[in-house]
Amino acid sequence: TAGNDNVIPMTRAVDASRRVTPIETAAPTPAAEPAAETPQTPLAAALRLIVSSDRSFDPIRFVDGARIAYEMIVTAYAKGDRKTLSNLLSKEVMESFARGIDEREKKGEKVEFTFVGIDRSEIVEAAVGDGTARITVRFAAKVISLTRDAGGTVVDGDATRLTDLVDVWTFARPITSS
Repeated sequence: TAGNDNVIPMTRAVDASRRVTPIETAAPTPAAEPAAETPQTPLAAALRLIVSSDRSFDPIRFVDGARIAYEMIVTAYAKGDRKTLSNLLSKEVMESFARGIDEREKKGEKVEFTFVGIDRSEIVEAAVGDGTARITVRFAAKVISLTRDAGGTVVDGDATRLTDLVDVWTFARPITSS
C-alpha cells in the first residue's frame, strides 16, 4: 500500500502512506457539523464543501465505514483474498496488493493474521477536485501477525505479541456518486 498516488475508488476509497498532520479527530463522538469544532481549518472548509455537494455525507458515519473497510482490506490482504480486495480497491492499488500476494505465494509463505481492533481513527485531510471527494484517514490498529515459510518456520512476526499498525489511507469517490 505504499505510494502517494494510490487512490482506491470504493463507495469511498484508499491510499496508504501520505504525509499529513492530524487536524480533526473523527472517532465515534456525537455527530456535529464538520466545521463546528475547527471553523478556520482547511480540513473543516473541505468537509463543508463535501457536505454542500453531498447532503448525505456525515464525517462520523464516514469514519465508521472507513474503519470497516480498513479491517476488511488488511484482513483480505493477509489471507490473499483477491476477490474481496478487487471489490474494494482501484485497479492500480489492486495490482500492487496482488504483487505482494503473488510474492508470498511464490515463496510458499502463509500469513496467520488476527485483526484485534482499531485504537484510533481520524480524518486528517480532505479535498475536492475534478469532481472527486478525497478524505484521508489515519488508523492506529492492533494486530497479531506472523508469516511462515513453506516448511512452517516463522520468518516474520510473533503469534504471542500484539503489533501496532499505523496507516494513512485516502478514500475517494465521485461527488455525484450515491
